[in-house]
Amino acid sequence: MSKAPQLTKKSLIIALGLGVIAHLSWGSYPVIAKKLLLVLPPFALVAVGYAGVLLIMSPVLLKYSWKNSLSNRSAWLLMLVGAVRMVTNILSIQATRAAYVQLINLLTPFIVALIGRAFFREAIPTYTFSALAISSIGSILVIIREPSLAIFQGEWQMRDTLGISLAMFSNVFLAFYVLLTRHEQATRGINTIVLFSQQCVVLLLTGLIASICLKEDWHSWLVMSKEMWLLFACLVTVNLIAGNLLQIRSLSVLGAALFTSLMGARLVAALALSALLLSEPLKSWWQALGAIMVIAAVMVYMLVQTKVGQKNHS
Repeated sequence: MSKAPQLTKKSLIIALGLGVIAHLSWGSYPVIAKKLLLVLPPFALVAVGYAGVLLIMSPVLLKYSWKNSLSNRSAWLLMLVGAVRMVTNILSIQATRAAYVQLINLLTPFIVALIGRAFFREAIPTYTFSALAISSIGSILVIIREPSLAIFQGEWQMRDTLGISLAMFSNVFLAFYVLLTRHEQATRGINTIVLFSQQCVVLLLTGLIASICLKEDWHSWLVMSKEMWLLFACLVTVNLIAGNLLQIRSLSVLGAALFTSLMGARLVAALALSALLLSEPLKSWWQALGAIMVIAAVMVYMLVQTKVGQKNHS
């Protein structure tokens, strides 16, 4: 069997750059969405957002056929999982701080490993539990601000507990989504753009139906400021479109392991933008230490998995 061609230094640097930008884009998503949720109902935001994605991407999306992917149950299961992920994610962002949601999102590689073992009989990668423990401790430090009981006497509210619980639940479905996407592409050869376009349609319909059922007030769209419309345009173009396309491109070159090793950039983006847009900066050295622990644990863990994967395939 012939080996895959080696990347040149230039192409690797470009791919790594695209990967970092993709992660920065996804890292900014909870913050931008949180800012918009101050004036917009959550499911209306999802529905209009993905309608914008489909409108802008329609010249590309219409070139692909959905016939093959819609003929199997796993594709429908994938779309259902994606819809549950979206609902729980947007509600978690509305309930608690954007940085907290992004902290939970950084646990995705570990949850993927555990669910892959439980449901797909995949081996648990080396150091999964050690890295998960370090990341969890770091996340706790960011959330509680300092290792004391002050959390129960300060700004912590029940909605933060609800938001973090929803974020954790959402992350489980994100892990299922990653594993099912990999299954669809590996076993059925479903095109990534087709999966992306189908998911956009499902999320648009889910958001629209949920908005109608909850009787959300769409009048807020008519009175939004220019700054909020600009932020919404960023959500559609930077987060939902560029984030997905850059992720697809960098994944195809770098592979999943190396791409996910850059996930620490998501927390950097979330923390920086939270301070700028939401006036939610880190308030203690314990929080800074916790953020560094999470970023380091995720990046080192994924780099180790990359080396193990390269050794197994050499």
